[in-house]
Amino acid sequence: GLSQIINMDVGVYPGTAVTGFPPGIVVGGVIMTAADPAPAPATLLAAKNDLTAAYLFAEGASSPAPVTVSGNIGGTTLAPGIYKSTSTLAINGSSVTLDAGGDANAVWIFQISSTLISTTGGSVVLAGGAQAKNIYWQVGSSATIGDNTIFYGNVLALVSITMNTNATATGRMLTQTGAVVLTSTNIITKP
Repeated sequence: GLSQIINMDVGVYPGTAVTGFPPGIVVGGVIMTAADPAPAPATLLAAKNDLTAAYLFAEGASSPAPVTVSGNIGGTTLAPGIYKSTSTLAINGSSVTLDAGGDANAVWIFQISSTLISTTGGSVVLAGGAQAKNIYWQVGSSATIGDNTIFYGNVLALVSITMNTNATATGRMLTQTGAVVLTSTNIITKP
């Protein structure tokens, strides 16, 4: 059956509705909208402002010098750093491995000017002590986390995020202007 489990807070601002909960379940968090009594609207506005600041920081990060990537990064292993795509970035057919080389504080920033798309078999794998909380996917339009994808990192999308059937994520799914859409049997866990 249809099920979504979110292991953190869920909120919308300036909107007034979060649909699909229930039957979706929020574990260890709350659902807030701009229509809730104070302090929810102020808390949500602060979160939205924090998202904008994080998005702009990730988009403008330049040290160390960004490495240009394009097309499908599935089947590659990437060391910590900044990776820039001037178009769509894909994780298709095989996983991308993020290898921290033993540094638990290693950070990855992906600057994607267009869309981020993963497909079945296109998961993210962590190695060498990499942590989901230190991975940022700044997406200039929308992200699609494909069927059966195991995804790590925080998606900061300008427009929207869709998680397809059986896609799971350890990270945050955050959008500035659109919706986060969960389709079927999705689990999102706070890193």
